[in-house]
Formats: sequence, structure tokens, C-alpha cells
Amino acid sequence: MKPIERISVTDMTVQNLKELIISGNIKIGDKLPTEMEICSALNISRSTVREAIRVLQAMGFVEMKRGKGAFVAKVTEDDPTHIIKWFVEHEVQVTDFMEVRMGIEPLGVKLAIQRATPKQISELEEIHANFEKAMEGQDVVALLTNDEAFHKHIIKATQNNLLISINQQILDVFAEYRSKSFTIKEISKNALEPHRKVLDAIKRRDIDAGVEEMAKHINGSIEDMLDMAKKMSVHNKTLYKQLYPQLSKTLSSLVK
Repeated sequence: MKPIERISVTDMTVQNLKELIISGNIKIGDKLPTEMEICSALNISRSTVREAIRVLQAMGFVEMKRGKGAFVAKVTEDDPTHIIKWFVEHEVQVTDFMEVRMGIEPLGVKLAIQRATPKQISELEEIHANFEKAMEGQDVVALLTNDEAFHKHIIKATQNNLLISINQQILDVFAEYRSKSFTIKEISKNALEPHRKVLDAIKRRDIDAGVEEMAKHINGSIEDMLDMAKKMSVHNKTLYKQLYPQLSKTLSSLVK
């Protein structure tokens, strides 16, 4: 299916660019090759390059400067402690994001079940299959792209242009949140079964089950982050005192 092929090419492009960044051949602050240079080197389209840059930006490796291009922002993976700190420092944005997701995504599932074409459901099945493969290989980039594709494809199936537009704005603004959360193995692993249940409800055209499973999925992702912060804090008393109580209050207030 074309959507899956596009994701695969994007994944490979991200991996290539990421390897270039962490290789040590370029430094923080250096400018990446231009879109056209990357297109020529990898024999890919400009849209694929832009998607790959967007993923790298979400992962924190790249910073975009208006009118100048993409620049290297970091050259190493995030330490788990730094990820938790990021969630605390951005608690307002995280709260906003999860609250909006709770409003939009269950509605998206409801409309998708009512309106999705057989082709769209088949494409969603393939996206989920790719997510499973990424999970087996612990490929963070593929997990990130396929998770976003799964949720995005559901909203697309609603055939509601305003909802699709709003969802895209949310994805753009909170891309870093998704990338941070998926670097934590337990959180990405716990997304697999909820995705399967949501997909199953869509295939059966069961609106009640679909809405319920999506709500559980969102709440589960909040609880996973809270649980991970607690486990990490137990082994780091400073982190516990400084970060966990605040993160706990923020995330617990979101769980229904």
C-alpha cells in the first residue's frame, strides 16, 4: 500500500540522517545538507525529506531556522532522566496535549467507524503490522512514525476536514512529546495492545468499543509515564524529591 511504502522510505531517511548526525562528522550548530542535496544523495522526494526532518526535529536532533534550513541540535540520544525532566518542565503543554487528545481521538474513532472505507481499514491494518515489526526490532524511529500514522489515519478516515486540520496542528505542535515518550521502552510497548483493540473495534464497526478502547489507550499512556517516573525516582532520591511529586500531580489529574 502506498501509505506504508512512504512511511518505510521516511524511516530509512531518518535513520540515514540520524547516523550522519551521531557519527561525529558534524557538530551541534552545523547546518544539514539542503533538501535538494539529500534528495539527490538518497534518490528520494522532497516530501520524504521534509517528513524525515520533521521526525528528527521531534526527536530533538534537528532545529529548524526560518529561511536558513535545518541545523544539528544534539548528537546523542536522550538519557531517561532528562526525558522525565522534559515532561516536568513542559507540564502545561503536556496537560494541554492530553486533554485535547481525550476530546478529539475518541470522537475520531467514532466517526471513523461510521465512515471509513474498506481500503482505509486495510491501510490501518498494515500500519499496525508495521508498528508490531518496529516493536520487535525496538526501532524507535519506526515506532514513532507508525504510531503517528496509526492515529493520523484514524482521523483521516473521519472524512471531516476540520477535524483532520485540527489534528494536524496538534501533531505539529506536540511532535516532541510523542518522540520523548516513545524513547521509553515500556511506554511504546504498552501501546501495542491498545492499538490492536482499537483496530479490532474499527474492523467490527463497534462504536462503543472503539470509543472506550481509545479513551483507555490515552489514559494508559498517562499512567505509563507516571509509573516510569516513579520507578526511576525510586533509584534517584534527588529526582524523586524534585520531579516525581510535581509530575505525579500533573499526570494524575488527567486520568479519568
